[in-house]
Amino acid sequence: MDTRDGLSCLLIEDNIADAQLIQFLLDEADGTPLAFTHVTTLNEALIDLSRDSFDVILVDLSLPDSQGLETLETLHSARADIAIVVLTGLDATETAIGAVQRGAQDYMVKGRGDGQLVKRSILYAVERHRANQRLLLAEAAFRNIDTGIMVTDATGKVVRVNPAYCRISGYRQSEVIASQTNVLRSGVHEPQFYDDLWRQLRETGAWEGEIWSRRKDGKVAPEWLRINVVTDAVGGTAGYVAIFTDIAFRRRAEQELLRQATTDPLTGLANRQLFNRLLASTIEQASRYQREAALLFLDLDGFKAVNDSRGHAVGDTVLREIAGRLRGAVRVSDEVARLGGDEFVVILPEVRGRNAAAAVAEKLLGEIKRPFACDIGAAHLTASIGIAMIPDHGLSQDQLVHAADTAMYQAKRGGKNAIRFFSGPVAAC
Repeated sequence: MDTRDGLSCLLIEDNIADAQLIQFLLDEADGTPLAFTHVTTLNEALIDLSRDSFDVILVDLSLPDSQGLETLETLHSARADIAIVVLTGLDATETAIGAVQRGAQDYMVKGRGDGQLVKRSILYAVERHRANQRLLLAEAAFRNIDTGIMVTDATGKVVRVNPAYCRISGYRQSEVIASQTNVLRSGVHEPQFYDDLWRQLRETGAWEGEIWSRRKDGKVAPEWLRINVVTDAVGGTAGYVAIFTDIAFRRRAEQELLRQATTDPLTGLANRQLFNRLLASTIEQASRYQREAALLFLDLDGFKAVNDSRGHAVGDTVLREIAGRLRGAVRVSDEVARLGGDEFVVILPEVRGRNAAAAVAEKLLGEIKRPFACDIGAAHLTASIGIAMIPDHGLSQDQLVHAADTAMYQAKRGGKNAIRFFSGPVAAC
């Protein structure tokens, strides 16, 4: 307790002589200086307490406007954050016990002991009260914070968990207390992960990072975990405090943002941004393992007539149905994307030559020519598909997209509802 600047005391004593004697004795005593504000009634004290703060209240229980333990109850109700020491002429054990039970830190009989003893009792009372206030505030934070907290002893045995931990993990306190911290083990991380965690704790006194833990219901979920070593006054390990933050919601939000950023909102297919990443990955894998791949560029024939005659709502329905057909006609390992309008692309990351790529394209043409669930009137939908082979027609995204697009336009100029492989020189892009 830092008392170098002294303590402020509110003295509530209706006997002027007793008040002066108390102040004289405490002023004469060695140690921490005490500054007094003296009032003679409980009402005056309450007014002062409403506008000022004090380190300690010295009170006589017999006042003109209040008597006995009710005086103490009123003071404690008004300012439970201030230490209270009872200085009274009543030498009654029951009253002394009642005073402590109602919030007093000490009970002293006037005339018993010198100023040094009284001052020491006051200082101890203030320190006990401050320590208790710190514990109360810490306990309130421990219980009410949304972050899960686990406290263990030096061997890793759990001694306390807060309500947030129970809410996050699904475990009751009784199921966790006295257990070892292997409750954190989810089966996702390798044993080396935990060995490294404890080694860093021993070396630095802290560890922080993402960890997967298993809930009581068996589900595995991501958490952000921070563990700190708790040391005693001489540096020995007294235990550990682990703080858990449930990041499953954040992870879902991140995944949703990623989905929105990489998915075509109309069809649910990959959008242009994701297509570029997938094509780059396909090129890299094909080059590394020296295998063939293909890019199919598909543009619908007759879609403008559907939009013009049946409206955009029907047009959107047709595009969604086409997206489903394309996705269902290729392998799980193949990728389908919509670049915009009625333009689609299909990445075949592994094909056995031009004949295999052409077979997939023919299958796609057949899917598009099938009747549609919605009424598209007299319009007749087909598609023109251009194919670029990897590595024959390029090893860059720009080269391959240019080649497949060029081949698609050759298919349109040749009468539509057709497939064309790129046949020109590879562009130097």
